[in-house]
Amino acid sequence: MAILDYNQKKTGQSRVFDKSSNISKVDTYSDLDLFFTKHPILNDITPLRDLDAVKQAVVNLVLTNFFERPFHPEIGGNVTSKLFEPADRFTASEIRDEIKEVLKNHEPRVNGVNVAVFDRSDANAYTVNIAFNIIFLQAETEVTFNLQRLR
Repeated sequence: MAILDYNQKKTGQSRVFDKSSNISKVDTYSDLDLFFTKHPILNDITPLRDLDAVKQAVVNLVLTNFFERPFHPEIGGNVTSKLFEPADRFTASEIRDEIKEVLKNHEPRVNGVNVAVFDRSDANAYTVNIAFNIIFLQAETEVTFNLQRLR
């Protein structure tokens, strides 16, 4: 059984103490799973931790449009507005630049961002691959998703 120590809020970290082994583990980043997957034993929402939490935050930040977040209209990648432009390499380049800019300005946990945008004209979509380093975990990872018009 684990006990959470909420006295670590000043540093943004919570420390989990395991009674069975007396070893503490620092959970660097945690977030809610937006798919709300249920834990099979606890019947509660399973939180995302560390690497998965940062991956989800990067995708959410990129897919957020301007003025979607209350009190912070400046936050967002606004890449979905580019989906109605002509599908060519110039639009793919603009999407790549927007993604790099939003991650540089609003995601301090990552660096070394490398973005590749592939035009999939046959599906009226773009495939986006973002490779980045997570600073505190010193881990390199990547996330791939599709940008597609809904209308």
